[in-house]
Amino acid sequence: MMQTEGRAMERGRLAAFCITALAIQAYATLVTVFLPEFYANALSLPVAAVGTAFMTVRVLDLMIDPLLGGMMDATRSRWGRYRPWLAASAPILMLSTYALFQAERGVGMPYLWAWLFIAFIGFSMIVLSHLAWTATLATGAAERTRIFAWWQIFATAGQFSILAILPLVARAYPDDPAAGMHAAGWVMIVLIPAAILLALKSTPEKQPAEGAQSVLALGDYVALFSQGSVVRLVLADLLIALSTGVANAVALFFYMGQLGFDRAAASTLILIAYAAAFAGTPLFAKLAGRIGKARALQVGALIQAALQLLMAVQPANAFWLTAANVAALGLCIPIAWFLPRALMADVADATRARFGVDRTGLLYATLNGSMKLALGLAVGLAFLLLGWLGFDPAHSSDPRNALPLRTLIGIVPALFSLGVVLCMMRYPETVLREASRKAALA
Repeated sequence: MMQTEGRAMERGRLAAFCITALAIQAYATLVTVFLPEFYANALSLPVAAVGTAFMTVRVLDLMIDPLLGGMMDATRSRWGRYRPWLAASAPILMLSTYALFQAERGVGMPYLWAWLFIAFIGFSMIVLSHLAWTATLATGAAERTRIFAWWQIFATAGQFSILAILPLVARAYPDDPAAGMHAAGWVMIVLIPAAILLALKSTPEKQPAEGAQSVLALGDYVALFSQGSVVRLVLADLLIALSTGVANAVALFFYMGQLGFDRAAASTLILIAYAAAFAGTPLFAKLAGRIGKARALQVGALIQAALQLLMAVQPANAFWLTAANVAALGLCIPIAWFLPRALMADVADATRARFGVDRTGLLYATLNGSMKLALGLAVGLAFLLLGWLGFDPAHSSDPRNALPLRTLIGIVPALFSLGVVLCMMRYPETVLREASRKAALA
């Protein structure tokens, strides 16, 4: 149900709705952080080939996002615009998750390519439908920030929960590198449909206003995606995702190879980062309330860049020192999803006021596309560079691998984070907020 500035969404209903965010981020973390390493190490596929598969499938899939977003905006049913798409994503994700996470040695690259493509289509459907639906739950800036902060808290809980499984499985099965992914896959097969069902049953969707399904002309589409605010947000989202994506792609290799930790300790470090993100979400939500969402994004990206440079010079076998750096970086995790998507909700309102049509799904498709492009490029570029430099995942502790791994864990991500700071300079948040307020009143 549409909320007004003066009527906050009930906590129970908001929590039930945001459980899907938990499933989304748990799945995204597994696919971007652990799945490439699983196929390259446990299933013994070539590192460069795995990187190429993730990169090219992402690029192909992101071309579908604008089509999906436009179809969602044009959907008219008794259940709403976005709820049918959210429900339809469940069987696609369940089937592809089983295929990808339960794979055994002997599968080839065509297998990985095909199931990755199917999985990314299902992931697009769940992310676009849920985020666009989230953006319609409030019209005021304060309530919108609150709702997206809840979304991020549950997303962080999903990352934390699924990552907690992996160190436990690694300790229970130290000689089986595939055991953790098999267990995580079964968790996702149960979690995804359960979360979607809870959201569908707990939260009705407001039908769009009359005239909201008007068709945009070609010139309107050009104007829509030529808006400076849209371009800046998409670019910032791309850069912040590249920053985290490159570091995540080599994190396990770096922790186990160069810092000397076993798989259980390396997985624990990643768990620490997402535990710290619980504190980061309300911290940046409060900061956004004081200085604005755009400036809060800049502050977070600047802090993240400094911490990434510190990670590049971490000494080996210093677990607690590394854990402190990882925890500090974890505080910045929410900026990658929470702030750009809260900002895009304001852009969606301003766009509706300008063009007279609702293109929330299409606008969120641009952010989903930038995130996919960034994560695909991050894994692809990182793995291709490692392969080109002769990196062998079976001997990642070789001193010759120190420079490429430390560069990719720290220096390259820091440069992307600094790019976010530059991108968001003089962002017209006040103007968009006023347009959003007028659109809500209208």
